[in-house]
Amino acid sequence: MRLRLSRPFSRADRYLYDRVTAIGPPVLDPVTPRFVQATDHMAPWLLVSATLAATGGPRLRRTALRAIASAGAANAASFVVKNLVTRSRPDSSRVPVARRPYRAYGNSSFPSGHTAAAVAFAGGIAADAPRPLSAVVWAIAGAVALSRVHSGVHYPGDVAGGLAIGSAAALLSRVVLPARPELVSGARTTFEGTAGTEPEGADVTVVVNPRSAGTGIGAPSFGDTADRVTRSLPKARIVPLTPDDDMAAVMDEAARNSRVLAVSGGDGTANAGARAALDHDRPLLVLPTGTLNNFARTLGLTSVETALRAYATGHLARVDVGEADGRVFLNTATFGSHPRLVRRRDRWAPRIGKWPAFGLALWRDLRNVEPTPTRIDGRPTRVWWAFVGNCRYRTHGRFPAMRERLDDGRLDVRVLGAARRSPRWRALTDILLDRPRGGDGYSTWLTTGLTLALPPDHRQISVDGEVWECGDTVRFTKRPAALRVIVAADSA
Repeated sequence: MRLRLSRPFSRADRYLYDRVTAIGPPVLDPVTPRFVQATDHMAPWLLVSATLAATGGPRLRRTALRAIASAGAANAASFVVKNLVTRSRPDSSRVPVARRPYRAYGNSSFPSGHTAAAVAFAGGIAADAPRPLSAVVWAIAGAVALSRVHSGVHYPGDVAGGLAIGSAAALLSRVVLPARPELVSGARTTFEGTAGTEPEGADVTVVVNPRSAGTGIGAPSFGDTADRVTRSLPKARIVPLTPDDDMAAVMDEAARNSRVLAVSGGDGTANAGARAALDHDRPLLVLPTGTLNNFARTLGLTSVETALRAYATGHLARVDVGEADGRVFLNTATFGSHPRLVRRRDRWAPRIGKWPAFGLALWRDLRNVEPTPTRIDGRPTRVWWAFVGNCRYRTHGRFPAMRERLDDGRLDVRVLGAARRSPRWRALTDILLDRPRGGDGYSTWLTTGLTLALPPDHRQISVDGEVWECGDTVRFTKRPAALRVIVAADSA
């Protein structure tokens, strides 16, 4: 059963339609239809999203995903409403021929799907994008709405209906993909004051790990990183790591002979730098040039340039570190199947690349892995996978994602245990349905300490992505506000 709009509404709408189509000088008449055609099939929104995803950091990639998902949902909802409501297109005979669109529109006029998609996209962008970008997108969305009436394609009421649908889709997208303040300014930390940094970097040693360079488009090489550092800190001492170097020894010497220790690399390099910085009580500056850079991103340092600007401001903060039998971790420590997956990935990465190696290792793991028998705080548990995070992680898509704070004094523990019946099926459904269970199954909790006992064949722990052989018992603890780090002004 199809619905029809009321006659009073239609009469008022036609009155407004006549007024809007009379607006504008004739010089704009040829422009309107071209603009109308250019907005077909969500073309401008796909282009903007692709540009943000390719050139932006984690914040803008998330913004792009939210916005295009919102526009797609609004477009789909408009299609459904068009099949429920019958309304003929406006009589465009009074509209100048030069202003009419190049093709006829045969479906129902209500609502305007183009307007719905435009408003939904703009609303998704506005959640956490920079204000100038939001203003530009809203201006384009407004032009889309006006052009639908000005060209004679829609009544103003159709545009209003599209506005309502687009607004609802934008609100829904913010619930599904909420703004992440930590992607903008970093996680909360304990403010320490200013580092008193020397502007040209005379008191800085920068240890650069070329082996941890990222593999994505635009990932900086060693030479590129060294050039950027030299331009900003001409007096800094740059120490490149070679394959024959002992990373811990190089970091120790660099920290001992400088006032600020800077490290360029991924999370493994940041971990090694943190150990040296803790031993010598030096501030740590992380230049993110690795593949993931989780710790740097959590500090709000999304690029080398951002980190160098943070050094210039000199804002100093303290963050927690976790320890597993004295081994520091800044992000996570894992046990169960994950250390074996990491070792397979690292063994295959030189031949096929890091991400293909990870995918292949994950596939092998899912097919062949067996639960690891452990004792967690004295309780026997058969573990598929276990995660110990330094501070509480926000969950996204059933998995740990980002952290809002780096100074909460807690360990975030998540254990996927093997149930007694149908262990693989129960593990899968627990994760997909976000169904924590006591005893066997998926369990999560916050703590300040944890004791783990492992059998002889499974004594491996992965700490910030680096695997090491452990003893039969491992004690996880916290060192609250132990590490001094240089952060952007907004996160201090």
